[in-house]
Amino acid sequence: MIRLNDREFCGIVAYIRDNYGINLEKKQVLIECRMARELEKRGLTSFAQYMEQMRSDRTGEMAGEMVNRLTTNYTYFMREPAHFSILNDKILPELFESRNMGICNIWSAGCATGEEVYSMAMLIQEYREKCERMPGIRILATDISGEVLRKAERGVYPLKEMDDLPELWKRKYCTMKGSHTFQVDEKLKYNIRFKRHNLMEAPPGPEKFDLILCRNVMIYFDRMSREKLIRQLEYCLNPGGYLLVGHAELLSREETRLETVFPAVYKKPAKQDGDRGGLYG
Repeated sequence: MIRLNDREFCGIVAYIRDNYGINLEKKQVLIECRMARELEKRGLTSFAQYMEQMRSDRTGEMAGEMVNRLTTNYTYFMREPAHFSILNDKILPELFESRNMGICNIWSAGCATGEEVYSMAMLIQEYREKCERMPGIRILATDISGEVLRKAERGVYPLKEMDDLPELWKRKYCTMKGSHTFQVDEKLKYNIRFKRHNLMEAPPGPEKFDLILCRNVMIYFDRMSREKLIRQLEYCLNPGGYLLVGHAELLSREETRLETVFPAVYKKPAKQDGDRGGLYG
């Protein structure tokens, strides 16, 4: 196995922290184990060579795949079900009523392989079937890794991942594909746009969002990157909009001016005294 020397390790830690906000200071063995095969596949003999190639890759694909390999894309349908209960009972009815015949913008930030965003799409479809008037729905799903986004766009998953879905949803939104996989219904994809995006860069577009899900993402960030991301998410929310984070990522009062309305659920006041000077102010 290709070994990672101290100088190379420090260079990787600094590059990933400065560009992607992720803290790898205690992950030297992890980097060696998870990246050695990738180096061998590329015919490289050192991590220094890999870093040289990554820095020259203007697409950012190599860095995105490195981040993907060094973080855990562990996700599943209806993860943290209490959030989906709150969305169904409180948040979606409120947002849809206030937006009425307008547009409701939703952002899944760090969508990984898509289980979260399709869970949301199923929930919205269920709501649509029992609601006479609905706003238009636009869902943006972003991730740093092009590889996981391609999996999300395909919407094909191992059969065991269906276990967390309600029985009715399994019948309505899942189709067997072979003997070991299933595919989500194509109609769930109509209002979803997948896009590669680095959360440490400028927002993914000019629109503001009524609902942002950024769950189990900040657990990898250092303190400064976490603070920067929280400011960005606040900035990207419409007044009255909601932010959902993972239950292991609760925001303190010192970190945010959003109101805590449920555990790991925050709301931007309808009107605030000024702003934080924009995204990086």
